[in-house]
Amino acid sequence: LPVQLTPFIGRARELAEVRALVESARLVTLTGAGGAGKTRLSLQAAAELVDASGDGVWLVELAAVTDEDAVPAVICDALRIVRQPGRPALETLLDAFVCQDILIVLDNCEHLIGACAKAADAMLRRCPRVRLLATSREPLGIPGEVIYRVPSLSLPSGDFDPATLQGCDGVDLFADRARAQGLDLTIDEQTARLVVSICRRLDGMPLAIELAAARLRSMSLSELRDRLDQRLQLLTGGSRTALPRQRTLRATVEWSYELLTGPEQRMLRRVSAFPESFDLAAAEACCAFGDVGMPDVAGLVGSLVDKSIVQAEQSGGGLRYRLLETIRQFAAERLLEASKDEAASIALRHSGHFLAVAEAAADHLTGRDQGSWLARLDADEANLRRAAEQAAADPDGLERALRFGFALRRYWIARMADEEALRLLLPVLERPGARFDAPLYAAALETAAACALRVDVTKAIELGEQAVQWARQHNDEPVLIGASSVLCAAYHFAGKPQVAMGIGSECVERARRSGDDTLLGASLMFYLLPGDVVEPDVAAVLFAEAIACTERSGDVLVAFSLHNNAGVHCLRSGDLAGARVHLERAAEAGAAIGDEGHHLSVNLGWVLRAEGATARAREKFVAGLQRSRRSGERSGLAYATLGLACLAADLRSWQVASALHGTADMFLDRTGGEQWEQPEASYRLESVAELRDCLGDEQFDRAYAAGKALSVNAAVNLALGTPA
Repeated sequence: LPVQLTPFIGRARELAEVRALVESARLVTLTGAGGAGKTRLSLQAAAELVDASGDGVWLVELAAVTDEDAVPAVICDALRIVRQPGRPALETLLDAFVCQDILIVLDNCEHLIGACAKAADAMLRRCPRVRLLATSREPLGIPGEVIYRVPSLSLPSGDFDPATLQGCDGVDLFADRARAQGLDLTIDEQTARLVVSICRRLDGMPLAIELAAARLRSMSLSELRDRLDQRLQLLTGGSRTALPRQRTLRATVEWSYELLTGPEQRMLRRVSAFPESFDLAAAEACCAFGDVGMPDVAGLVGSLVDKSIVQAEQSGGGLRYRLLETIRQFAAERLLEASKDEAASIALRHSGHFLAVAEAAADHLTGRDQGSWLARLDADEANLRRAAEQAAADPDGLERALRFGFALRRYWIARMADEEALRLLLPVLERPGARFDAPLYAAALETAAACALRVDVTKAIELGEQAVQWARQHNDEPVLIGASSVLCAAYHFAGKPQVAMGIGSECVERARRSGDDTLLGASLMFYLLPGDVVEPDVAAVLFAEAIACTERSGDVLVAFSLHNNAGVHCLRSGDLAGARVHLERAAEAGAAIGDEGHHLSVNLGWVLRAEGATARAREKFVAGLQRSRRSGERSGLAYATLGLACLAADLRSWQVASALHGTADMFLDRTGGEQWEQPEASYRLESVAELRDCLGDEQFDRAYAAGKALSVNAAVNLALGTPA
């Protein structure tokens, strides 16, 4: 085995799994995309198995071999077996191995797959003590073969604590290779998020990470991260002694591409239209046209999976497929080079297919099975976004864009994709011709108004008024009820509860007359938002009526909000037991629809604070803050930070508490809201009064101003207790 000149980083689990397979099976093939680290993993496993092989471990390097007929001879030469003139090399090596206890590593078999399969099969049949460890981008496909798919390097998921990154394989490899370039890279609070972002965008691919680390000789971490959309041009400069196809990221991907058949290349180009994962039905809908028939798609996708170009993943009882982003970018380039008309046709098919998916789901997003349908849309979230954006950008896609706006309303609200929805819809609503289909235009206005509620209250009022006006003009009662409900909430958030109540009261009466439990439940939910204006006894009756509507209709999403809001109503009246009951039922509803509920976490935090469970209250406030940061939901940031400010005051951390109050007000200002809701308004007044008593007005005002002046990231760090 060759001496390795760089340390082997991480891969403890993979290494143990490969060793166990080699010890139990006679042929193990490591498969994976180019640059996945198959060779390095096989050599490390082989090195650790030297003592278990009586006649040694040998490496046969096939990367530079171009003639399939030469494979047996190359194996003989690698193991120093003298070939006999006039006798086939395969027979010579079989005679030599017949009694040997030996492990042979066959590295880089993919371009010689037929010859490697033939030689391996012969050795397994004729030489009972020979074991083989092969690396290839596709399996050898012979009896007795055990396939091990080499995964990407491990990376942290979701939000992470930079202090826990030690032992994260992708980050460790990046840091080690950066240091090998003479760079003093320390993974700390400042650099951790940049490094993780880089490694994630490179899909944890070892070769890409090593090439990226080498780029730090000439650019900063942030410059590197910001240029990864051009990774195929950027990531060059591999070892001068490596084969040409291993020196750049583009060359590695191109080598894999050239090994594909013509139909496989065509399918790869077409599936690059999917920004993330996709299922077989989507591939058939988008890719089966021209010279690719519907029955061909499954076979071609399966072939790309076998060759480690496409990855197959179990999801919800079915299979989904995805491309590594590096391969997707390469394939998308080739698609445009091959035919711009074909690229446009696939984009149109992609947009049309996912519009059909969205519209099919919309019919189910108010009923009992909405949880499963939300999950189905979650799986295609990136495809839905791409499809809607394509419709919005297409000069002929105006109707499709408006239909997306109507179909995805519930999904966007459930998943708090408010800013994304507004970026899509607002330019579409202003386009000439948008008002041609009045019902569709009014419905899209209603969606935009609902999404603006948590982003820009003033905009929500403007859009809501327009939607109500259009619905009245065209006698569209469902849209009128829905838009009026949104307008009621918008005026409430704008600090005009009496206006909100007037609009909401009329809306509720219309919904009652409609006999539609879904409309009535949602209307009551919005009407009850300014709960401090509604008499407590009346509010209790209305909450019961609204919850009964959701129980009849199965509208779990509205039930989730109703129980949460009923819990808040109980908090306002000091009924902690009632608050806990409703909030726990809200948590159950949230679990059914896959909603963690940042406001629910905050409300549970207030209950726990009132009960004296300070540590658990902090956990809830932090959870609400982190989810709001991930989603960009500004009011969630405000209310979670207020909870942490009050807790800090409870714990006598006066300066931090004062700064956090400033931060909370800064977040509230960014929502467009004018004042805090109850009971938070009362909690805030009590806490601020206590801080002024303890610190004095001057010190409080100084700390408060410092907190209010922080950037969003610095403010979140302060709230989480992370030094900034």
